[in-house]
Amino acid sequence: MAKKKTRDGSDGLVGGQGSEVTVYLADDHAMVREGLASLLSQDAGQFSIVGQSGDGLVVCDEVKRLQPQVLVLDITMPGLNGLDVCRDIRKRCPHTNVLILSMHSDPQFIVRAIEYGAKGYLLKESATTQLHEAVSTVAGGSHYFGPGIPDDIMEQVTASQEDPYERLTNRQRQVFQLIAEGKTNRDIAEKLDLSVKTVETHRTRLMNKLGIHDQISLVKYAIRKGVVTL
Repeated sequence: MAKKKTRDGSDGLVGGQGSEVTVYLADDHAMVREGLASLLSQDAGQFSIVGQSGDGLVVCDEVKRLQPQVLVLDITMPGLNGLDVCRDIRKRCPHTNVLILSMHSDPQFIVRAIEYGAKGYLLKESATTQLHEAVSTVAGGSHYFGPGIPDDIMEQVTASQEDPYERLTNRQRQVFQLIAEGKTNRDIAEKLDLSVKTVETHRTRLMNKLGIHDQISLVKYAIRKGVVTL
């Protein structure tokens, strides 16, 4: 069985004899997902695509049901952003390793991804040449950081609890993102299968936790956190 040396110096397994790595693809663009599936299918017998979606809430539900070995996950997605998807999946599906595949090279995104349990981070510009190695390494349980990721990124991971965003529950994060996307309380209630009153309660509590009390400030905060993009 071949091995690759990863950024953290550990040995990442790159494929095994007679077993496919099960992979779920999460990106908000269908053409990107199809391109990733095509890249992984070039190595016949090594990877099996078990599902794909472009909505973060759907990704959470399907990954919990399918239990893939690797979740290839974009950050910018509707419903629930990739970083919060990663956090939820790592808590509920400990056997699914997450590879973030993103256009965002800002260290704040990379650090948060690692704090939330991601095993790897690969920039989309490197996907064509690095995706196979990244997925294989992450599947083997080792960290993988592609070209363009700072060499000292692990030293920047401090998991600070001082950020008020870290005090939000999973449900509050879902409601927060949907509010930032411009959804009404009724829209959110239908999307999350909740009552409007429950959504209003979540809205009040999350705004109190964040110290934000108007829609414009909330959207600006969501953009700064990478929860939504312009």
